[in-house]
Amino acid sequence: MTLLIAYSEDVQNSNTTPKLWSETLMSFSLLVNISKIFSLHVGTDTLAPIHGLRFYSMLWVILGHVCLNTNEVSENKTFRNVAEGKFLYQIIGNSIYSVDTFFFMSGCLVTFLYYRTIKNKKMQEKRVIKGCQGQVLQFLGMISYRYFRLTPVYLLMIGLVQVSMKWCHDHSMIELPAALDYKNCEKFWWRNALYINVYFDVPDRCMSWSWYLANDTQFYILGSIILIIGANFLPLATLIVTFFLIASWVTTALITLHIRHVPSIQDPMARFDILYDKPWTRIGPYLIGMATGWYLFRVNCKTNMKKAVVVFGWSLCLTIMICLVFGLRKNTFGPVLSAMYTSLSHSAWAICLAWILIACVTGHGGAANYILSWKYIYPFSRLTYCAYLVHTWLIRFLILLGGRSLHLSYSFLTVLFFGYAVMSYVISLFLSLLFEAPMVSLLRITHPFRKWN
Repeated sequence: MTLLIAYSEDVQNSNTTPKLWSETLMSFSLLVNISKIFSLHVGTDTLAPIHGLRFYSMLWVILGHVCLNTNEVSENKTFRNVAEGKFLYQIIGNSIYSVDTFFFMSGCLVTFLYYRTIKNKKMQEKRVIKGCQGQVLQFLGMISYRYFRLTPVYLLMIGLVQVSMKWCHDHSMIELPAALDYKNCEKFWWRNALYINVYFDVPDRCMSWSWYLANDTQFYILGSIILIIGANFLPLATLIVTFFLIASWVTTALITLHIRHVPSIQDPMARFDILYDKPWTRIGPYLIGMATGWYLFRVNCKTNMKKAVVVFGWSLCLTIMICLVFGLRKNTFGPVLSAMYTSLSHSAWAICLAWILIACVTGHGGAANYILSWKYIYPFSRLTYCAYLVHTWLIRFLILLGGRSLHLSYSFLTVLFFGYAVMSYVISLFLSLLFEAPMVSLLRITHPFRKWN
């Protein structure tokens, strides 16, 4: 993130010009970018357990999408019915909570980094634009930074998807019902570029899995406003967060009752375009993440907990998460329970994540902190954004390239999952090195406060 505030005179000094040019050129250095991606160290401006949450959640997303897409071309249709009866299948069916993890992490990191940034006294002393005008510029700077941070590689991926899916449509012997990108991306790519694609019918969407990115960007815009308000009027910001959180719960419950939706493991993404992908039903984890980020900043990632509190917290957290993942098996909810489950389950998952992150960061995580903060996960975590963009396209492209139905089995799906996961990260590495990493470096060069980061 960044703050768009006028440069101080020393940054504009002509003596910095050679350094600026050298840093710009180094942004495109493969060796420099490789060293950054594969570094086993994280700075003080991040939370180490976030890397583990990010990596494991991405694997969970890939697993869910592998199963969903291969089921569309399965020649043994009864396999899914049999698999759904297995206890462990709930992990795949409820992979929807992996998305809530990403929303939570996004809100948490944005808030934590924002307040840590504005706390820096040197930065505040160099601020030359204050008041309402400065806050507006600050907001515009935050939005523009995010847009240029995410969009170039996103647009590149849209182009790749459109061309490859067009080729598959013309040459493949089979067709995926969900793979309409060969025509949608050509006509409707601008909706993705504006991050408003979730407001259009699913059959008319390009890169349907990018609904998450549209929601997260809209949450970021709202979150930026709340953060700027909170820097000056924290009670008002707290009130706004509480209002949107409760409004999301009530809205989701009313929609669930109106359409008579009943959550089930057989169709976890039922009513996708009404309940699953709309920002007003999914903002809860993001807001809870913001509250968590503010708390960690407030306590400076340090807090004392009694052993009884730690044991109780972990026990309650794990119990809730297990119930959420495995609780739908052989259960049919009535209208009221369906509304409560649908509206509160995503936020309940985020609250559990809040405990995990706080416990790990403050030294009460034990083995969980070791697993989530394992330094060899860091490189994979840094490739998450590109892996997110690539993985579903790769799954669909290779299925269409094969040109035939698949005979599914547990062992075959296992091989497919690991194969797609590895290939997704390999392709992500090239995308990151050639496009994402240079853009990130260029944006950091233009950061007004980069000298103190």
